[in-house]
Amino acid sequence: MRLSQLKMGSALLVLAAVPFLSACTPKVSSLDCNAIVDQAKRISEGQPVKISSVANVHETSRTDTDARCEGNATMSDNSTGTIYLRAYEDNGNTVVAYQGTPFQ
Repeated sequence: MRLSQLKMGSALLVLAAVPFLSACTPKVSSLDCNAIVDQAKRISEGQPVKISSVANVHETSRTDTDARCEGNATMSDNSTGTIYLRAYEDNGNTVVAYQGTPFQ
């Protein structure tokens, strides 16, 4: 059991260290949590540990320019844990980010 916890911590530590970003998405107001997860999965394809799936995804807050979601992620190394996702507008661009700790 401790080994699986260590694997989860390692994968999520990578996520917590740097939020991964993308600026090629539609306006935040048109994105639901599933669309944000899809964008995050595409972003993760360029990372050593990829997002395999996200279950029980749900919205935690929303404005016209900022949407936040969280869910239970399974990563490509089979680690699991909570993933925090955010889509927000920055200078006219929509940015999607994900990490292993809540956004401030």
